[in-house]
Order: sequence, then structure tokens, then C-alpha cells
Amino acid sequence: MTSETEPRSQIVILCADLMFQSQITGAARLNGFSFTCVLSLAQALGELTNELPQLLIIDLNQPEIDWELLTRTMQQFPQLTSIAYGPHVDTETLQQARDAGCDQVLPRSQFSANLPRLLQTALSTDD
Repeated sequence: MTSETEPRSQIVILCADLMFQSQITGAARLNGFSFTCVLSLAQALGELTNELPQLLIIDLNQPEIDWELLTRTMQQFPQLTSIAYGPHVDTETLQQARDAGCDQVLPRSQFSANLPRLLQTALSTDD
């Protein structure tokens, strides 16, 4: 579900886990951010724009992540803020997200515990 009340910062959520997706969308709603949920990086790419501040949230527990497409996306949208999260024991995947250019790469527990603050910080218009 996408909330389109005003042209405001947008969160693009790439997450197949409905429990985490619900947690993210709930925090976005509470903070007044519009959001959209996608099931692939290709879908996410279709939602991105250079016209307003955006946050891309990536659940690294996706069945298949196209790392080359993610790297190109980070390069194509340099002002895009991105947060990737995944299991703390999956150090290889966490490192791949860093290498692809994600701004923040966090263990799932840290992402979950700090979600409201992460959204506010990522989409703050204050410099």
C-alpha cells in the first residue's frame, strides 16, 4: 500500500518478509513518510527518482539479489540513501551490500531496534 498524501520523502522497501515489512511500514506511517513495497530490485528501480529525497531499504534475505544491478542503482542515484539489513552471521552478504555501495549495512537486530531513528536520519532535510 502506498500513501500519496503529499510529495514527500519516499521509502522504497525491498522485503519479502511480511513481519519485517509490517514493522517498516508501521514506522514509516508513524513518521508521516510515503512508502511503497516491492519484491525485486528491478521493481525498486522503477520507483526511484532524482526529484525528492528517498530511502531504499533492502532486506538481504531476498532469494536472489542482483549485486550488479544494485551497484548500478547506487551509482545512478547518488543522492539516494540506502540501508541494507540481514542476519549478523551472514557476513559475506553484508559485505556484498557494502561493496555494492549501500550507505548503511546493519545486522537485522540493530536495524529493528533503531528503525524509527534510522528513517528520521535518512530522510531528514536538515543539513
